[in-house]
Amino acid sequence: MIIYAIAFAFIALDFATGIIKALATKAYSSTIMRQGLFHKVALLLVMVLGVLVDFAQGYLDLGVSIPVGGAICGYIVLMEIGSSLENVCVINPDLLPGTLSGIFGIKPKEDKHEN
Repeated sequence: MIIYAIAFAFIALDFATGIIKALATKAYSSTIMRQGLFHKVALLLVMVLGVLVDFAQGYLDLGVSIPVGGAICGYIVLMEIGSSLENVCVINPDLLPGTLSGIFGIKPKEDKHEN
């Protein structure tokens, strides 16, 4: 169950960095925040799906023999790392040197809500 807590922590970190980025760039919008929150809820629902599939595999032949929940959590963690780093690059572009962001393949995006 620790993998689900880890994935949840990365989701929360990305949400927090997104809010900080919006405040730092003066682009805070409750509509955009609500959309982001819905995306995070969708990630949590996919995690629940993974838990249910893993549980069901013990009782039913679903034709899947891998830990689906672990794969889903791994994907979510990688996705949230990238998103959090993108947010941090916008908050403070000097914080992540080009080499580090290059390792992750992240380039700071221009925020489409900046004036």
